[in-house]
Amino acid sequence: AWRALSARVMLSNPDLFAELEETVQSYYPTAPDYRTVMQFSQLLLAELPEQEGTRDWGLGTREAIEGSLEQEQKAEINSCYSASPNPDVEMLQAFAHEVRTPLTTIRTITRLLLKQRDLPSNVIKRLKVIDRECTEQIDRMELLFRAAELETSATDKATSTQLTAMSLEQVLQASIPRWQEAASRRNLKLDVVLPQDLPTVVSNPTMLDRVLTGLIENFTRNLPAGSHIQVQVIPAGDQLKLQLLPLVGDNDAAIVSNCTPPIRKALGQLLMFQPETGTISLNLNATKHLFQAIGGKLIVRERPRYGEVLTVFLPLEGSEKQGNSKFKIQHSKV
Repeated sequence: AWRALSARVMLSNPDLFAELEETVQSYYPTAPDYRTVMQFSQLLLAELPEQEGTRDWGLGTREAIEGSLEQEQKAEINSCYSASPNPDVEMLQAFAHEVRTPLTTIRTITRLLLKQRDLPSNVIKRLKVIDRECTEQIDRMELLFRAAELETSATDKATSTQLTAMSLEQVLQASIPRWQEAASRRNLKLDVVLPQDLPTVVSNPTMLDRVLTGLIENFTRNLPAGSHIQVQVIPAGDQLKLQLLPLVGDNDAAIVSNCTPPIRKALGQLLMFQPETGTISLNLNATKHLFQAIGGKLIVRERPRYGEVLTVFLPLEGSEKQGNSKFKIQHSKV
């Protein structure tokens, strides 16, 4: 509740916000110690009434329950330390959460300011830039958090239930202008080639835009200024193929081939780090895992003289029923 109200309080009365923030933190709830919970359960069992004729059975049952309860408590405590065998994943989840929280507050305040009337045009322009940058970084952190969450889950059953038939045309109509604007800021040109009729695909409506945006962002970041990129969407049997490739002529091919690719270093199990720009992004395996979670498949091929070509396959509506086993086999090969 305080997170929902803090932005409005900060905007209307900053002095009161500091005082309230300190008061709220003093009453911040803490998780009870497991020994307190276990002792309470034992005392509660000790006060259970005993029925006539079942005294001996009740005593034995009570001892069995107490012993079972104690074992369950110990197992739960041990699972807290063994559930995430990789500390990198835990650190990534904490990092993504800590970055998203203040950015969400900044974006909320920015949007409240944009609702005010009689703002100068230059102020509105800068506030919109802040809102856009916050949204992009929040979406990036959401992808990092989601990738870490997938690594901690034992199976993909939880994610497969979120797949549903959706209109890819609506996603692309909202995403293409943002992709082109982001490419132009890097002095790149991005064209999108779409068929006249886009079929309905099966995926996760919430995550598909974020995953595709993250893929295109990482792809464009590795290209030299002045490059020309094309996104092609083509039906391919019972799937829809989305291909991302650089378009270069004979003169541009020499420039691309002589261009030194950015240095990328592994950062833990899921991330890549570019020292030149300080950019952190998901590695290829984590990106493929994300596409699998939303029902798709990512293939990366290296084309001589032209660099990487990325191909994404998404199942069409109805294909998951007609060729479910075939699609699952394709997932297992990634």
